[in-house]
Amino acid sequence: MKTNIIIPILAALTLASACTKTIEFSGKETASLPVLISQAEADNTLNARLTYSRFFLDDSPFKIIDNASFHAELNGTSVSPNFTHVNQGLYNSDLTLHENDTLTLRVIVPDKGELTAGCRIPSRPQISDFTLTPEVRIETYPDYQHPEIIYTNIEGKVKFKFQLHDPAGQNNCYMIRAYLVDAKLKNKHFLNLQVTDNIIFDANTTDDYFDLDITTDYSRGSQVLFTDERINGHNHTISGSIPYLNYDAGHETLFLEITSLSRDTYLYTVTKESQQGGSSILGFLSEPVRIHSNVQGGIGILGAKASINLQLDLNTSDTTTRR
Repeated sequence: MKTNIIIPILAALTLASACTKTIEFSGKETASLPVLISQAEADNTLNARLTYSRFFLDDSPFKIIDNASFHAELNGTSVSPNFTHVNQGLYNSDLTLHENDTLTLRVIVPDKGELTAGCRIPSRPQISDFTLTPEVRIETYPDYQHPEIIYTNIEGKVKFKFQLHDPAGQNNCYMIRAYLVDAKLKNKHFLNLQVTDNIIFDANTTDDYFDLDITTDYSRGSQVLFTDERINGHNHTISGSIPYLNYDAGHETLFLEITSLSRDTYLYTVTKESQQGGSSILGFLSEPVRIHSNVQGGIGILGAKASINLQLDLNTSDTTTRR
């Protein structure tokens, strides 16, 4: 009986190895381009990362650009921000941006020419009547080897609700994220969240770059993105929940971050998620998607955003708002 089982297995392995074939890529390798990645955020200094693109079959590290020079126009006036290369192509600057500022950034890359991109910092989301309500289950248990040591686990979720006041006469894009902050290390730990809304999500959202077909009435993941296509100029109540697990009591604060995005930032984010397969386990079978770019002379993104944070102390249930 064992012999009868082993023979088919060996035959299958032999057949599989016989069918293996290496296919050589014969297409033309694309030229390397300068890549600019920068997100301008209200009331924060601007930073940027510069690298060179690479061929999609090349798995070597990205080549960095550490000798670029920067020029900028802020609200139509030339300014001279000081950009300093920190490491790995990352540049920090002393240029602070605010809501409704317009920025044009020119980057000179030796031997490659000039990159140009522009953006406008959006206004922060207008919200009211927000609530963050924790539903918590607390468990305590002793250490197996040292019973005098007691551990505390908290499992539960936070339900949230707020009213979004969407400005009329313009196309607005939004993002919602949630994260925990450790009081000792100040580390951010982003959480999955779910937003249920049959007006925002139960529709086909179409634009020039991205055709988003959502057939359910909810969206979930580490970030929820949407536009005001169905709520433009109206007040709209948004609700959802945030699960959180296994953290030490007394060390955590939860933040619900609500962000206004520039149209370019929104398109860059959704196309990048689609190109990477999103949350689908079959993402590697999805059709290729071209990631949105607004950089002339190269590729990349100069995005813009403005956020507010609803803060919840998970030990006292006190809620505050901060920018």
